Amino acid sequence: MLRGSIAIALGASLLVGCSAFSPSSADNTGANSTTSTYWVNSLNARCVGVGPMQCLQVQKGEELSAGNWQLFYAPIHGFEYVPGYIYKLRVKETQLPAHQVPADKSSIAYELVEVLDKQADSRLRLHDIWVLEAIEGEPLALTSERQRPRLEFNLTEMRFTGTDGCNNVFGNLHAVTPDTLSLGPIAATMMACTDMATADRFRQRLGKVEGYVLEGLKLHLKNASGKTLLSFQKTD
Repeated sequence: MLRGSIAIALGASLLVGCSAFSPSSADNTGANSTTSTYWVNSLNARCVGVGPMQCLQVQKGEELSAGNWQLFYAPIHGFEYVPGYIYKLRVKETQLPAHQVPADKSSIAYELVEVLDKQADSRLRLHDIWVLEAIEGEPLALTSERQRPRLEFNLTEMRFTGTDGCNNVFGNLHAVTPDTLSLGPIAATMMACTDMATADRFRQRLGKVEGYVLEGLKLHLKNASGKTLLSFQKTD
Protein backbone atom coordinates (compact mmCIF):
# COMPACT_ATOMS: atom_id res chain seq x y z
CA MET A 1 0.00 0.00 0.00
CA LEU A 2 2.83 2.37 0.86
CA ARG A 3 4.52 2.13 -2.54
CA GLY A 4 1.26 2.66 -4.37
CA SER A 5 0.38 5.69 -2.25
CA ILE A 6 3.81 7.24 -2.67
CA ALA A 7 3.78 6.68 -6.44
CA ILE A 8 0.61 8.76 -6.66
CA ALA A 9 1.89 11.56 -4.47
CA LEU A 10 5.29 11.85 -6.17
CA GLY A 11 3.59 13.50 -9.13
CA ALA A 12 3.42 16.71 -7.09
CA SER A 13 6.20 18.97 -5.88
CA LEU A 14 8.05 18.42 -2.62
CA LEU A 15 7.18 21.86 -1.31
CA VAL A 16 3.83 23.51 -0.67
CA GLY A 17 2.61 26.57 1.15
CA CYS A 18 1.98 26.74 4.85
CA SER A 19 -1.53 26.07 6.10
CA ALA A 20 -3.15 25.63 9.48
CA PHE A 21 -2.87 22.08 10.75
CA SER A 22 -5.77 20.94 12.90
CA PRO A 23 -6.14 17.39 14.23
CA SER A 24 -8.85 15.08 12.96
CA SER A 25 -9.88 12.15 15.07
CA ALA A 26 -9.08 8.63 13.94
CA ASP A 27 -9.47 6.69 17.20
CA ASN A 28 -10.38 7.97 20.63
CA THR A 29 -7.65 7.19 23.16
CA GLY A 30 -8.88 9.36 26.02
CA ALA A 31 -10.98 12.35 26.87
CA ASN A 32 -8.48 14.79 25.37
CA SER A 33 -6.54 12.51 23.01
CA THR A 34 -6.94 10.99 19.55
CA THR A 35 -4.63 9.03 17.28
CA SER A 36 -4.14 9.71 13.58
CA THR A 37 -2.04 8.48 10.68
CA TYR A 38 0.62 10.93 9.53
CA TRP A 39 2.87 10.94 6.48
CA VAL A 40 6.19 12.82 6.74
CA ASN A 41 7.95 13.99 3.58
CA SER A 42 11.57 13.21 2.76
CA LEU A 43 12.85 16.79 3.08
CA ASN A 44 12.24 19.61 5.51
CA ALA A 45 11.04 22.94 4.16
CA ARG A 46 11.78 26.53 5.05
CA CYS A 47 9.26 28.10 7.40
CA VAL A 48 9.07 31.11 9.68
CA GLY A 49 8.40 30.99 13.41
CA VAL A 50 10.12 33.38 15.77
CA GLY A 51 12.73 33.44 13.00
CA PRO A 52 13.61 31.44 9.87
CA MET A 53 13.62 27.70 10.55
CA GLN A 54 13.10 24.28 8.99
CA CYS A 55 9.79 22.44 9.38
CA LEU A 56 8.54 18.96 8.67
CA GLN A 57 6.10 18.53 5.80
CA VAL A 58 3.21 16.27 6.70
CA GLN A 59 -0.12 14.88 5.58
CA LYS A 60 -2.84 13.16 7.59
CA GLY A 61 -4.89 10.18 6.48
CA GLU A 62 -4.49 6.54 5.50
CA GLU A 63 -3.63 7.37 1.87
CA LEU A 64 -0.94 9.75 0.61
CA SER A 65 -2.46 12.51 -1.52
CA ALA A 66 -0.68 14.37 -4.33
CA GLY A 67 0.13 18.01 -3.63
CA ASN A 68 -1.26 18.00 -0.11
CA TRP A 69 1.84 18.54 2.04
CA GLN A 70 1.55 21.03 4.88
CA LEU A 71 4.22 22.70 6.98
CA PHE A 72 4.23 21.30 10.51
CA TYR A 73 5.65 23.51 13.25
CA ALA A 74 5.28 21.34 16.37
CA PRO A 75 7.61 18.51 17.41
CA ILE A 76 6.43 14.90 17.39
CA HIS A 77 7.82 13.56 20.64
CA GLY A 78 9.64 10.27 20.23
CA PHE A 79 10.04 10.62 16.45
CA GLU A 80 13.61 10.70 15.14
CA TYR A 81 13.45 12.21 11.67
CA VAL A 82 16.10 11.33 9.08
CA PRO A 83 15.88 13.25 5.77
CA GLY A 84 15.65 11.15 2.63
CA TYR A 85 12.79 8.91 3.75
CA ILE A 86 9.01 9.12 3.50
CA TYR A 87 7.47 7.98 6.78
CA LYS A 88 4.04 6.68 7.69
CA LEU A 89 3.39 7.21 11.40
CA ARG A 90 0.73 6.63 13.98
CA VAL A 91 0.61 9.74 16.16
CA LYS A 92 -1.22 10.51 19.40
CA GLU A 93 -2.65 14.04 19.59
CA THR A 94 -3.47 15.44 23.03
CA GLN A 95 -5.35 18.70 23.53
CA LEU A 96 -3.58 20.60 26.30
CA PRO A 97 -5.40 22.65 28.94
CA ALA A 98 -5.10 26.35 28.19
CA HIS A 99 -2.94 27.03 31.24
CA GLN A 100 -0.36 24.46 30.03
CA VAL A 101 0.12 25.97 26.58
CA PRO A 102 3.34 28.05 26.32
CA ALA A 103 3.22 31.31 24.39
CA ASP A 104 3.54 30.84 20.61
CA LYS A 105 3.31 27.04 20.93
CA SER A 106 0.79 24.51 19.71
CA SER A 107 -2.17 23.75 21.96
CA ILE A 108 -1.81 20.12 20.87
CA ALA A 109 0.95 17.77 22.02
CA TYR A 110 2.04 15.20 19.40
CA GLU A 111 3.57 11.88 20.40
CA LEU A 112 4.79 9.01 18.24
CA VAL A 113 2.84 5.78 18.77
CA GLU A 114 4.37 3.70 15.98
CA VAL A 115 6.40 3.98 12.77
CA LEU A 116 4.13 2.13 10.37
CA ASP A 117 6.55 2.29 7.44
CA LYS A 118 9.67 4.07 6.17
CA GLN A 119 10.79 4.17 2.55
CA ALA A 120 13.78 5.81 0.86
CA ASP A 121 12.80 8.57 -1.57
CA SER A 122 14.53 7.79 -4.88
CA ARG A 123 13.95 11.32 -6.18
CA LEU A 124 16.58 12.71 -3.84
CA ARG A 125 19.38 11.26 -5.97
CA LEU A 126 18.58 14.12 -8.36
CA HIS A 127 19.29 16.65 -5.58
CA ASP A 128 22.91 17.40 -6.56
CA ILE A 129 25.28 19.19 -8.96
CA TRP A 130 25.66 17.75 -12.46
CA VAL A 131 28.24 18.53 -15.18
CA LEU A 132 27.31 18.08 -18.85
CA GLU A 133 29.11 15.29 -20.70
CA ALA A 134 27.14 14.86 -23.93
CA ILE A 135 24.37 16.41 -26.03
CA GLU A 136 22.13 13.79 -27.69
CA GLY A 137 24.85 11.19 -27.17
CA GLU A 138 27.63 13.29 -28.69
CA PRO A 139 30.49 13.82 -26.20
CA LEU A 140 31.10 17.49 -25.50
CA ALA A 141 34.58 18.61 -26.61
CA LEU A 142 35.54 22.06 -25.31
CA THR A 143 38.62 24.26 -25.48
CA SER A 144 38.02 25.34 -21.87
CA GLU A 145 36.21 23.65 -18.97
CA ARG A 146 34.78 27.07 -18.10
CA GLN A 147 32.52 26.62 -21.14
CA ARG A 148 31.04 23.38 -19.80
CA PRO A 149 27.36 23.64 -18.80
CA ARG A 150 26.31 22.42 -15.40
CA LEU A 151 23.11 22.27 -13.35
CA GLU A 152 22.20 22.00 -9.69
CA PHE A 153 18.80 20.61 -8.75
CA ASN A 154 17.55 21.74 -5.34
CA LEU A 155 14.53 19.68 -4.31
CA THR A 156 14.24 21.47 -0.98
CA GLU A 157 13.44 24.73 -2.77
CA MET A 158 12.16 23.08 -5.97
CA ARG A 159 14.54 25.12 -8.10
CA PHE A 160 17.38 24.55 -10.54
CA THR A 161 20.39 26.80 -11.14
CA GLY A 162 23.50 26.53 -13.26
CA THR A 163 25.26 27.75 -16.37
CA ASP A 164 24.91 27.05 -20.09
CA GLY A 165 28.65 27.65 -20.50
CA CYS A 166 28.17 31.38 -21.03
CA ASN A 167 25.20 32.65 -19.01
CA ASN A 168 23.70 31.63 -15.70
CA VAL A 169 20.41 29.75 -16.01
CA PHE A 170 17.73 29.19 -13.37
CA GLY A 171 14.08 28.35 -12.86
CA ASN A 172 11.55 26.32 -10.89
CA LEU A 173 10.93 22.59 -10.73
CA HIS A 174 7.19 22.12 -11.12
CA ALA A 175 7.14 18.41 -10.29
CA VAL A 176 9.54 15.52 -9.77
CA THR A 177 8.60 11.84 -9.73
CA PRO A 178 10.95 8.84 -9.90
CA ASP A 179 11.12 9.21 -13.70
CA THR A 180 9.51 12.51 -14.78
CA LEU A 181 10.82 16.04 -14.41
CA SER A 182 8.78 19.16 -15.13
CA LEU A 183 10.80 22.38 -15.48
CA GLY A 184 9.37 25.87 -15.33
CA PRO A 185 10.37 28.58 -17.81
CA ILE A 186 14.16 28.83 -18.10
CA ALA A 187 15.51 32.27 -17.20
CA ALA A 188 19.08 33.36 -17.99
CA THR A 189 21.46 36.26 -17.80
CA MET A 190 22.17 38.04 -21.09
CA MET A 191 25.95 38.13 -21.49
CA ALA A 192 27.29 37.66 -25.03
CA CYS A 193 30.14 35.19 -25.48
CA THR A 194 32.49 34.60 -28.43
CA ASP A 195 31.07 31.10 -29.05
CA MET A 196 27.38 30.64 -28.22
CA ALA A 197 26.88 27.35 -30.10
CA THR A 198 27.14 25.05 -27.07
CA ALA A 199 25.10 27.38 -24.86
CA ASP A 200 22.32 27.59 -27.45
CA ARG A 201 22.21 23.83 -28.01
CA PHE A 202 22.12 23.20 -24.28
CA ARG A 203 19.28 25.60 -23.54
CA GLN A 204 17.20 24.47 -26.51
CA ARG A 205 17.29 20.89 -25.27
CA LEU A 206 16.86 21.80 -21.61
CA GLY A 207 13.56 23.42 -22.55
CA LYS A 208 12.29 20.08 -23.93
CA VAL A 209 13.08 17.96 -20.86
CA GLU A 210 10.18 15.92 -19.45
CA GLY A 211 11.91 12.92 -17.90
CA TYR A 212 15.17 11.57 -16.55
CA VAL A 213 17.09 8.39 -15.81
CA LEU A 214 19.75 7.98 -13.12
CA GLU A 215 22.44 5.36 -13.71
CA GLY A 216 24.99 5.37 -10.92
CA LEU A 217 26.68 8.78 -11.07
CA LYS A 218 25.18 9.53 -14.50
CA LEU A 219 22.04 11.58 -15.18
CA HIS A 220 20.25 11.50 -18.53
CA LEU A 221 17.58 14.10 -19.25
CA LYS A 222 14.99 12.96 -21.79
CA ASN A 223 12.18 14.38 -23.89
CA ALA A 224 8.56 13.16 -23.89
CA SER A 225 9.32 10.31 -26.29
CA GLY A 226 12.22 9.04 -24.16
CA LYS A 227 15.08 10.33 -26.30
CA THR A 228 18.16 11.32 -24.31
CA LEU A 229 18.84 15.02 -24.81
CA LEU A 230 21.51 15.82 -22.22
CA SER A 231 23.84 13.52 -20.28
CA PHE A 232 25.59 14.58 -17.07
CA GLN A 233 28.14 13.33 -14.56
CA LYS A 234 27.67 13.96 -10.84
CA THR A 235 30.26 16.24 -9.30
CA ASP A 236 31.23 17.14 -5.74
